Amino acid sequence: MTSTTAPAPLLPAPSRPRLTRSRTDRRLLGVAGGLAEHTGIDAVLWRVAFVALTLAGGSGVLVYGLLCLLLPEADQA
Repeated sequence: MTSTTAPAPLLPAPSRPRLTRSRTDRRLLGVAGGLAEHTGIDAVLWRVAFVALTLAGGSGVLVYGLLCLLLPEADQA
């Protein structure tokens, strides 16, 4: 006699906030604040990463600029 067990139910993935530029956590244009809200990583770490990428060849400015153009601004809450 074989015993069969039902597969474990799939749990829904935790919902994340939509990826937008922040209106509240802004230093320049809200990109790092929006990334922080979406990922849960502190905005200071995102800012340090952009500065490090900029100093290591200039790609930080390019990535920040692209994100600024592509990310919509957060809705007024």
